[in-house]
Amino acid sequence: MRLDDLFKLSVKSWGERKLRIILLMIAVSIGVASIIALVSQTTGVQQSIINQLQTLGPTSIIVTPSGRSQLTDADIALISSLPNVETVVPMITYRVYTSRAGQDVELTLVGIEPARLSDLLGDLRLVEGKIYPSGLTPIGVAGYDAAYPPTLGGTQVVFVNQPLLVEQRAQTLSRRTTILISGILDKYGASAFISIDSSIFMPIQVLKIITNRNDYNLILVKADSVENVESVVDQLTTIYGERVRIIALQSLTSTISSVIAQFGLLLGSIAGISLTVAGLGIMNIMMISVIERTKEIGVMKAVGYRDREVLLIFLVESFMVGILGGLLGVALGVAGSYLMPSIFSSFFRVPSGGVSAASTRAMGASPFGGTQAASMFSFTPVISPDIVLIAFSFAVVVSVLAGIYPAWRASQLDPIRAIRYE
Repeated sequence: MRLDDLFKLSVKSWGERKLRIILLMIAVSIGVASIIALVSQTTGVQQSIINQLQTLGPTSIIVTPSGRSQLTDADIALISSLPNVETVVPMITYRVYTSRAGQDVELTLVGIEPARLSDLLGDLRLVEGKIYPSGLTPIGVAGYDAAYPPTLGGTQVVFVNQPLLVEQRAQTLSRRTTILISGILDKYGASAFISIDSSIFMPIQVLKIITNRNDYNLILVKADSVENVESVVDQLTTIYGERVRIIALQSLTSTISSVIAQFGLLLGSIAGISLTVAGLGIMNIMMISVIERTKEIGVMKAVGYRDREVLLIFLVESFMVGILGGLLGVALGVAGSYLMPSIFSSFFRVPSGGVSAASTRAMGASPFGGTQAASMFSFTPVISPDIVLIAFSFAVVVSVLAGIYPAWRASQLDPIRAIRYE
């Protein structure tokens, strides 16, 4: 039998069963699209977080106070004197609010000396303007989202060499501060511990005065080599015990990578189940097709078609369902992959309003504020060609396997009985 005749006979009955075949292809495509879309999200989140952690460097260690403990200049001097410690960068983060289009928008003030910005951001990328000078002048650089807020469609609301009015809120009191913007940073995306894009960076001494505090709520420590990171962590743990939280980015990176990879595998497996269920649907439809075409099969065998040729006709039909459903699923999966981040961000975004005064005060002193929670869901999905190929191949294999029994059943029909079948 010629190949073109084989395909014609395989899809011959599709015209009479259009709706049934379309629904079958949609079922297959949903399984393929789910695998691609879900796995691409976890891969994108994993890549985004790891990139930001690696920006700080594998020798970085984050130290934050635990409970009511404080980190002061004495702690900075003590940590700097430890063996194998290369750099110590003290920081203060504080939550403030500004008004845009009649709405309160949450920002984070980050106090850090300008010479230390590269330790936090890696490479310094400015859209316009320049880095603020060290001193006691309230001047700073704005993150990209602070200047071009996504909630306002990316319209610029913060400008270089213009003042920005921000408001501190603590219990029943509020205090307004004007900060001169010297520059605007490029977009950095999701970050580790600090929301770079929605922050205003300024001299640390200025933020001490604004917040009326002399302690630090975030210290970045860098070991002199990757091999000595564990040694520095052990020393810090011995000195401070439970007074501080110590996180080595080297171990955090591997932990996050492992957890997200396992989560991606779980989501992919769940999506694979839906594709397997679609395979059962294919088997069911193919069995119905065999019953409906019983008389036709009898005629084909009576005029000389062999069992193997009848088997191939029905296998090719299920193969075509898998191919077309898989291609549709790939298209839907790629489209869905780029739509899902916006859906996730709308679900997980922390609202800027409606925060109690007590919680605002507590979070104002924390480097892990709500703005960061929203920022962590800013990522680009990563669509791996391997995942696309695996999902597509799985769809074809499931379709063919589902069609084997109905095809075998058709090939074993007795031609005389099949012709007489009503």
